[in-house]
Amino acid sequence: MARRQQDGAVLLFCLVMLLVLTMIGVSSMSNSTLQERMAGGARDYNQAFQAAEASLRVGEDYVRQQVEASTDPSLLFQAASACPAVTAAQWSPPAELIGKPRQPDCAVSNFYGNSGGPTSYVCETDGSIAENRAFDCLSRTYLFNVEATGYGSGDLEVRLRSTVAIAIRGQN
Repeated sequence: MARRQQDGAVLLFCLVMLLVLTMIGVSSMSNSTLQERMAGGARDYNQAFQAAEASLRVGEDYVRQQVEASTDPSLLFQAASACPAVTAAQWSPPAELIGKPRQPDCAVSNFYGNSGGPTSYVCETDGSIAENRAFDCLSRTYLFNVEATGYGSGDLEVRLRSTVAIAIRGQN
């Protein structure tokens, strides 16, 4: 009779051990899923950041080209204007992405806003100012803001801003 009472105890012990192993397995799967989501979020952020960075560089190059071609850089970008589109050679999303993010974009504006007057540049001088005349500039430095936005999967957005300073020597 004693032997039959032990048979039920072994079955109960095995069921408890099976339950413990199942809980450990479910916990491990949950942890792995969380880590995978975190890695995916970091990838999406990095992708959006790189897209914004590429767009920012396109905007900065655009400002330099416009200043070189202009006779009066202080009149450029008085109202915020869009940069040229970022080409696939400058930035393209990774091919393995299921959901393709939007194309990055940027906008350029004059650092000083709508002033358009003599305060739209910074002047470097040799320190001498003659009476009854304006000081002579060794160079004028024009400042422009470039704002770029890069997009990741879903609604992820990264915004970057830089200030481009371009000095033009010997302009009075």
